[in-house]
Amino acid sequence: MTNKHAEIKLVAIDLDGTMLTNEKTLPQANIDAVHQAIQAGVQVVICTGRTLPGVRDVIAQLPFEGEDEFLILQNGAVTHRLHDLSIVSQTVLTREAREVLLDFARDFDEEGAQLVAFDQENMMLMSQLPASPIVENDSKVLSTPITVFSNEEFLAYEAFNKAMVLGEPHVLDGIRERLSESLLTHYSPVRSQPIIAEFLVKGVSKASGLKALTKQLGLEAANVMAIGDEMNDLEMIKWAGLGVAMGNAVEAIKAVADAVTTHNDEAGVAHAIERYILSEKKL
Repeated sequence: MTNKHAEIKLVAIDLDGTMLTNEKTLPQANIDAVHQAIQAGVQVVICTGRTLPGVRDVIAQLPFEGEDEFLILQNGAVTHRLHDLSIVSQTVLTREAREVLLDFARDFDEEGAQLVAFDQENMMLMSQLPASPIVENDSKVLSTPITVFSNEEFLAYEAFNKAMVLGEPHVLDGIRERLSESLLTHYSPVRSQPIIAEFLVKGVSKASGLKALTKQLGLEAANVMAIGDEMNDLEMIKWAGLGVAMGNAVEAIKAVADAVTTHNDEAGVAHAIERYILSEKKL
């Protein structure tokens, strides 16, 4: 339940479909609202599935000022201190987990859905086929070139923070029914977009990253507002004292949220910050 009387001291904001428009641009209204929130003493934390290269252009446009600012990336797998991008915490996929996922992904490769994995800076493709248009587009969005890895290289590499299977929605629609017990032992899978199924270390999510960070900062869930739109935002929307769904959010997110703001193409983040943070501080 939301603590309606708690003061919001931190706002966690998703990027795609939330902070950014459908054209992947950053509305000036959102920039201004973040600036006002920071000036009012509220910590702003970007909490996204993207990797570090995929957020650099966005954070360069935001008015972060102090040294005590953070980024939660890769859906909670990695937390960076913003001013020097040093790693505060991270999780990596074990070899056994990689073996299980590689076996699972082979069937999907034949159906045109491809396995990719990420470390801090790189996107590796494990496929017998050239990168699909979906993988190529994701690479462009993340500003991360594709490196082709053999299965042996995938199993030998120790620094993967998360993996994804990317493919057409009709291929991924049946993925949950095909998850094995062994896979679920190692991973917390989430359908972050219709074309993306993500595989994070068991128990890792945006909520787990946010919970660890707020504990470090001496805050509680009641002091947190979280804003998002897709299924990879579900846990943090439920966990936060005030969970806000975008107007364009999927219905499952709206169902668990405490409030719904406007569309991401209508600066819904700015509307939420004004209504639930700035207006409260004016009272």
